[in-house]
Amino acid sequence: MPPDTPHPPLRATPMSRLVWLVALALVWAVAGLTGRDAWQADEAIALGQVLDWLRVGRMPIDAPLHTWVAGLATVVLEGLGDTQAAARFASSLFALTGLLFTGMAARSLYGPGYGVIAVLLLMGAFGLTLRVHALLPETAMLAGYALLLYGLAECRRGADRAWAVLLGALTLLLTRGLPDLAAALSIALVPLALPGFANRSYRLALVKAGLVLSVLLLLWLALLAYEGLLTAWWQAQVARLVDLKSPRRLLSSLAWFAWPAWPLALWALWHQHRRLGRENPLHLPLVATLVTLPLGLVPAYTYDGLAIPALVPLTLLATFGIATLKRGAAQAFYWFGATCFVFFTLAFWLYYFALEWGWPQALAAHLQRLTPDYTPRVSMAAVAWAATATLLWLIAMPLFPRAQVRPALVWATGMTLSWVLLITLLKPWAELSWGYRPVAQAIATRLPAGACARIEAEGAPRILLEYHLAHLLPAPGQDCAWQVEVVGRATPVRPDAKLVWEGRRPREKREIYRLYLLNDSES
Repeated sequence: MPPDTPHPPLRATPMSRLVWLVALALVWAVAGLTGRDAWQADEAIALGQVLDWLRVGRMPIDAPLHTWVAGLATVVLEGLGDTQAAARFASSLFALTGLLFTGMAARSLYGPGYGVIAVLLLMGAFGLTLRVHALLPETAMLAGYALLLYGLAECRRGADRAWAVLLGALTLLLTRGLPDLAAALSIALVPLALPGFANRSYRLALVKAGLVLSVLLLLWLALLAYEGLLTAWWQAQVARLVDLKSPRRLLSSLAWFAWPAWPLALWALWHQHRRLGRENPLHLPLVATLVTLPLGLVPAYTYDGLAIPALVPLTLLATFGIATLKRGAAQAFYWFGATCFVFFTLAFWLYYFALEWGWPQALAAHLQRLTPDYTPRVSMAAVAWAATATLLWLIAMPLFPRAQVRPALVWATGMTLSWVLLITLLKPWAELSWGYRPVAQAIATRLPAGACARIEAEGAPRILLEYHLAHLLPAPGQDCAWQVEVVGRATPVRPDAKLVWEGRRPREKREIYRLYLLNDSES
């Protein structure tokens, strides 16, 4: 590579390989959305708002954008028969949008061939796969920052690209609010001071996007005021800025969530550190990374959502880094990823054998202690899907092209395979361990025919128990004599009611579920 060349040119990806990339991205984003229950309590908040919308026909205007899209998805996909599954498609939609525009941003910044690497690296991020398949609002932030960075990269070529900047900023505003909007403005304005980045088209695009965004923001605030929600919305924004999280928590989350992007991003900066003082394609993702890393201290909707804002710019830096690796380093990174995912694959199959066939005995005994109520349930269809996916990956892995894309490809396909194995082999065990349906079924079996039960709880237990019991029991009325309470382990039994049943989810020891009969005459 000549000394003045900022980055190595790559060949454009043939259309035949792009088709395979699209297929892989669809499997990564869509597999496992249906046919399962919520495993995380965090999903219940968004699900509760969707259920309220379906029940009363009105969504709170200040609900996150993800929840609005999830509600629309339940209406469009009502044929699935499962509100949870339909709503979860919103996460996949935002994730696929993030993949698309992250790849387009990489191509705009670095040239042909880089977009594919960016998409694969984002798919290979350790922490992203689980969030893509959950009903969590943070996936909208992924799409928002991808749109923003793509638009800013393209604005140098024409002011008409301002639509992407505007759409990205609006997505961030309607997801978490002012902190992300301020970050978007900082990312857009700082490049004006960088050498060679901002030209007339870029400045004109920012003016266009800024004017339209200002008008829309004023309309949004006026709508909140009209609905009587402006004060509550503003207090929520201030509370986020006051209740900042620990930097140690952010770094610990980033360390695994953004792997393998962050070490490659560090390598890219080291490789270019002598050229960063003049025009350089790393300037925009570097500015975005420096802005979004502190933004990770602002509370998100879930614990690991802190790392999502920095994931797109880190991936863009890592895309440059992986393309500048020496052949030996690229091969080492490839074999490291291959070794990791071979180990994970063996672990998934070993856990499956222990659960369903009791071998190896020590592991089977350990899993039995964790979930004593689990009974083996061998599904030949699940085994066939898992075995097919495993064999395809093992056969295809040595055939991956020996190019810059190879290390990224092994991480993307490895994460996809890991999710497929989890959802096919271990789903029944995971749902018994973390799901709420087994608790709801246990409650329903203790009730006489035609009886109802009122839920006395807050947050996720109330939302998900009501969701599952609605399919098993009649709606509770004012005279309902059965009541379910969710309490802590040290909470004494009520003296004014008869305790009929007590249980818990196997992997959640802090929550105790109690079924009371309030009127003995009903027994």
